[in-house]
This record gives sequence, structure tokens and C-alpha cells, in this order.
Amino acid sequence: MSTSSRPIVTCSVLTTALLGACVDDPTQDEQSSEISTSIPNNYLHDNPTGKSASFSLQGEIRLDGEFFQAQGTNGRSCATCHLPEDGWSIRVETAQRFFNETAGLHPLFSLQDANVPGLPADAVDTVDERRARFSMLLKGLFTRNVTLPVDNPVTNLLFTRQFDLVEVHDPFGVSRVTGTPGSATGRMWFFRRPLATANFKSHRVMWDGANTVGVDLRAGLLKQALGNVSGAQLGPVLLGDDPIIQEIVSYEADMSNAQMIIKSVGALDNDGATGGPEFHASQPLENGPFTLYDAWTNSTEPRRAQIARGQALFNGVNANGRSCLGCHNAANDGQNVNGTMFNVGASDPQFATKEMAVFTFQNRETGERKQSTHGGRGIRTGVWADLNRFKTPSLRGLAARAPYFHNGISSTLAGVIAHYQTALGFVYTPEEAADLTAFLGAL
Repeated sequence: MSTSSRPIVTCSVLTTALLGACVDDPTQDEQSSEISTSIPNNYLHDNPTGKSASFSLQGEIRLDGEFFQAQGTNGRSCATCHLPEDGWSIRVETAQRFFNETAGLHPLFSLQDANVPGLPADAVDTVDERRARFSMLLKGLFTRNVTLPVDNPVTNLLFTRQFDLVEVHDPFGVSRVTGTPGSATGRMWFFRRPLATANFKSHRVMWDGANTVGVDLRAGLLKQALGNVSGAQLGPVLLGDDPIIQEIVSYEADMSNAQMIIKSVGALDNDGATGGPEFHASQPLENGPFTLYDAWTNSTEPRRAQIARGQALFNGVNANGRSCLGCHNAANDGQNVNGTMFNVGASDPQFATKEMAVFTFQNRETGERKQSTHGGRGIRTGVWADLNRFKTPSLRGLAARAPYFHNGISSTLAGVIAHYQTALGFVYTPEEAADLTAFLGAL
């Protein structure tokens, strides 16, 4: 397989199958209407807060490389679920638009991400059947099928899982417990948001760290790309040194995405501010606060001053003694420098929607029980303390990629702040919450 053996993907194809916003937009001042195989760096895409943009160290955002090619048999490419105008993730509105424009026949709606596994092709013969079978995908949520790690007594690989899966409530009837306490395992079927394929700094890969390889970011991205090609795209099993995989990973690693313009504020790199993706591209991974909007601290423009106040709130210590920087400590990015994973309560049963399974885990030594709609890092490591811990993602480009958290439980940035107030005891006045929302929307 090689790029030269396949046709170039044109903008007309991307418009109907991938990008949507790639075509000429009369609101995009001074932007070329002749986009075909690339997007210029800093090309603007609309989102609810204003406009976002991407910046590639490769000089432009190519639309004809391996990232945009269907590598397997179901018509999907990496870009089917990771779109530049959606902050390199996919929004609910985009998934619904793809469904409506194609009567549910878009490659996004592949049977491996149906609500339940193993459906025959004739189970999705009609539009109504497809809408029902892909109801979770229409909410921007993709399936995950995980079997807990088993005890492994092999010499030098000694592993004993510290907990059992003892109870399952799954509205789709897929998850189940296998075995008895003390040796119980089970199948876990749940749904998860796709992380952005941009702004990679820290070494942690995937929400539960499943594709992390030590502290080697590129090795983790290679592992993730290999799994995506053979899994999500139903493609061939490749090796990490395959040129296709190498190109995909380089494309992702060189990409930055961030908000570029805020409605009624203007460009986020004006008057001393350093917002936007181009500044982010040169930001090293280092521990530190956000300083993007320091220059607006004393601005006479109310919306600029509000963003600066929100940045100060993010950097500061809250009334509950905690700081957003306690987890999001990568300067001007918001990832965690060391790849540390945290439990922010997003998997707690109290926040579960009616479509979410609830899993009950029991500590083998103490008998203590924990409930979760996912399990987080713990379902990969088997370590009790890792349950419900998740990757600390980059916060840049947030406005373009709702809904939020690994399970999409918040549809707005204001809802994210409300969750932290409820789950972790952060305390904000309504004015402070509005300021912090404005800041997050400007990232």
C-alpha cells in the first residue's frame, strides 16, 4: 500500500465525507476558496465560541495523506472521526449531519460501533433501524469492548489483579461477569469520546492510557495508529515501521489546534496575547501556569478582561484549597507534564445517563466496592487505586470539540465547570464561573 497507488482526495469528496466546512465560506475573510488538497495553516473554522484553527509544523494541513485515506474495508479513515473543524475530534452535530446527509450510510456508521456487537448486515437495512442501532454514535460516543486483565503467574511477569468485577448493570445487555469472587473477570461494554489527534505533548496516549508505551510519546502514537487501522478501519495488521503508520503519526505529532477568534473579542493573538495554534506549536512541555492572556489583565475591553480573569482563576487556588493546575500543569496547554492520571468523578454513577452501564468492582483484599461507568486506568492495569483515573487531556481547542469528558457527560464548557463544583467541591460565584468559561472557550 502506498499513497501513490491511490487517487488524491479532493475537497469535493472531503466536503461530503469528511470536512463539511472545508468549502469556501463567505465569512472567512481573505481565505482561499480554492482549497483542494490542503488547508493553509491558521485557516479558520466556525464553532460556537468563534473560530478555531490548526497549525502544522509541516507547513500546511495536508488533506491527501495517509491520515485521510481509508486503509481498510469499511471506508473509514483516521479523519472520519477526527476532523480539523471539530478540533480533530468529532462533534455531535457533525455525526448527526453525516447521518442525515447519507441516510446513515456514511462510513462513520460502521457496525463495529453499533450499540451492540455482532449485528448482521440486515439489522441496519432501513434508515430507522440505522438511527436506532447507532443512537450512541449519534451522540459522538464510540464503543469500547474490554476484558479485564487476567492473573499471570509467569516468572518475572507476576501479575495479580487487585479487584474483581462482581456486578454489572448494562442497558444494552452486553457486559457480563465471568467467574466467582476471587477470580472473577468479565466483559465491559461502554462508550467513549474520541480524543483530539492534535496538541500531543505528554507521553500518555488514550483516555485510559491503553496505548501508552513507557514515556515514549511517538511509540504510543504508533501503537494507537496500528490499532486504529486494523480495528476501527478493519484494515491490515501493519508494523510500526510501515510508511503508512509512520506518516500518520508524524502528521498527528506535528499538529496544533486552538481557538483563534472569539466573537466580540477578535483575534486571540492581538495586543500582546499569545492565543491561537501557532504559538502553541512552539510551546515546550514544561510545568507552569497559563500566561496566554497576561497582557489583557488590565484591558479596557470587557470581554478581554473577562478572559484574563478566567485565566487567573484557573491558575489560582480555589476556595476549596485546590487548583486547576493541580492536574492541568503543562504550561499553556493543560495536559499533565508527567502523564499523571486523575479521578475527577466523571465515571461516578451519579452522573450516568440512562444509556450507560454501571460496573461494580470489589477489592480482593479488603472487600471494598467501587462503582463506575468505565473503570479508567484500572481496567488496564488491574490496580485498585487506578480505577476511575483518566488521562489529563490538552485543553487547547476545547470550544470546537464538545461534548466533554471521556464519556461526553457535559455538552458545554459551563457544564464542565458545574461538574467540578459538584464532584470535586470547587467553589465559584456565578461571575467567576462565567469568567472561567470565557477563558476555557478562548483556549
